[in-house]
Amino acid sequence: MISVCAFRLDDITPDMDWNRFYRTKAIFDKYRIKPLIGVVPDNDDPSLRRGEYHEDFWEYIRALEKSGWEIAQHGYRHVYETKKSGMLGLKKASEFAGLPYDVQYEKIKSGREILQNNGLNATIFMAPGHTYDRKTLKALKSLGFTCVTDGYANTPYRTRGLLFIPCRSSRPALSRGVDTICLHCNELGESDYRELENFLEKHSGQVISFSVIMEQLWYPGRTLMIRRQEKRNLFVYRLKRRMAGSARLQRYLQDTYDEDSGKKKRKRIKGLPGLLFGRRDGGNRRKRGQNGQLCASAAQKDSDE
Repeated sequence: MISVCAFRLDDITPDMDWNRFYRTKAIFDKYRIKPLIGVVPDNDDPSLRRGEYHEDFWEYIRALEKSGWEIAQHGYRHVYETKKSGMLGLKKASEFAGLPYDVQYEKIKSGREILQNNGLNATIFMAPGHTYDRKTLKALKSLGFTCVTDGYANTPYRTRGLLFIPCRSSRPALSRGVDTICLHCNELGESDYRELENFLEKHSGQVISFSVIMEQLWYPGRTLMIRRQEKRNLFVYRLKRRMAGSARLQRYLQDTYDEDSGKKKRKRIKGLPGLLFGRRDGGNRRKRGQNGQLCASAAQKDSDE
């Protein structure tokens, strides 16, 4: 099976952390890759307000689109109104899932009109928190959307009149089949930039654009095999997230982490006895911080592998 990926950048707003966005954009520009960007039409989420408000925001986004970057509508106001986890069950909070159809329709329509009034005609949708339900999909289809960037299958598929392009990764890594790597520029740090550049240096030939994916005509419907595949991938994802809550596992992931994949693999194998049997002979123990807690940055990175 092939392994290719696309990139999407979430939480694009007029008052995002522009320094981090420009830093991320420079890396993609270097490798001539144009990711999909998820624009929040009318941001009302305080957690996304990270920088100075740019009055020329819409003009800038139109210029990006003209240069080949692709635009998606990222919800409406990015405010979670329910505790529903939606069809994927990844997050118990949603801007849409659990709300009546008419309410969802009006929210998506209002966001779509904002984009259109600013010269953007996005037909790709990404839901905040990856949470949506069947009513969301019905509203999207009625409003002329053609694609949803979500799902946990290994291949894009069609269902309910929409094309679903899988989005299984939150850090640069190749998975089996077709995947989307979801990045949040507001949250990236130095190690993330290095990881992204290292990945693109090695795998830029396996990075494709959303337009290339959408132009293909061979995608199947959501068959029983694809549904089972998606459930299996979701199960593995949830298991990894649960395991990441283990202090012993976090210590193992931290002690055996290395940006070089070959070295990391060897460290992981060597450290298995300590993980499984509690021995301390595998991997190098790192010192605790002043607060007595281990830094879990490496463990957090690996929790999505």
